[in-house]
Amino acid sequence: MEYGADPADGSAWLGDADGVFRAGRMRMAGARRKLKKEAEYMKPEILMVGLDLDGTVFNNNKEITAHTRNVLEEAIRQGCVVLPATGRPEIGLPKAFLEIPGVEYALTSNGARIIRIPSGETVYEELIPWDVTLQVIEVMKQWAGESCNWETYFDGKIYVEEETYHFVRHESMSPAMEQYIRSTRTRQKHLTEKIREEKIGMEKLHLIFADTKERDRREKELQQMFPNLSICHATPFNMEIISGKAGKGNGLVALGKILGIKRKEIMACGDAPNDWNMLEMAGLPVVMANADEETKKKAAFITKSNEEDGVAYAIERFVLKNE
Repeated sequence: MEYGADPADGSAWLGDADGVFRAGRMRMAGARRKLKKEAEYMKPEILMVGLDLDGTVFNNNKEITAHTRNVLEEAIRQGCVVLPATGRPEIGLPKAFLEIPGVEYALTSNGARIIRIPSGETVYEELIPWDVTLQVIEVMKQWAGESCNWETYFDGKIYVEEETYHFVRHESMSPAMEQYIRSTRTRQKHLTEKIREEKIGMEKLHLIFADTKERDRREKELQQMFPNLSICHATPFNMEIISGKAGKGNGLVALGKILGIKRKEIMACGDAPNDWNMLEMAGLPVVMANADEETKKKAAFITKSNEEDGVAYAIERFVLKNE
């Protein structure tokens, strides 16, 4: 058996045919490793992170842990734009997030409105037209009763009709969620008439159900009635209705254009169907371990759960630079 050196690259080779074949395979494997390393090096830098709140940043007690807060602060310090991307309106944004140094924007109402903090200036908006809003409200009113109630999101607040509103409870509703709902609703007399007279466009229309099966049935019905609207849910008891042109992902991409950030440079973290739009639009979609199975299918990466600082884990892995 003859041994020698490849004159092209100096690598060892075996003089017989089998040896040449094996040496060739070794060179090919080395080339593949080099290409993989180069691809990892060329992976786009993440310059924006959009974060769902409930079930994602928040643990089950509706808290942001000290570790997650520290990681978010470090990402911002390193130049990344970090913002909440939530179904909540402006009034529902948690101080625990907004008080993180450097948080400058908030995507609210499932992407229908993006505001600048702390001025409250609207930098992006995609509303349901007022006439379509009135049509949907008429349907929601027919469904309202002991097991269902309807709500409207506009001007950064949640308005309910004083004449008919009552709290609806679902068995899966946590005490923290109940407190949030009770503390953020503004009762408005003659709400429908106000919307009609002032021609108010809607950030979001919202329904709360006592029974998930009823919610699922109504969601399908409403989508058939209004195919140009985007209809989804975030919990077993709610239904969220926004403009078909809105959505968390569309909002993040729009904000990215304003800030000069490309779609491939955006990471999104979520856990529920109302996050699907941003998981589909983001360059790096990250899904929580506590998410449902259909939402997990949208992930490029599944991180730890919201009880295990999953957001912090993903940001440490994909965003933070070792300095």
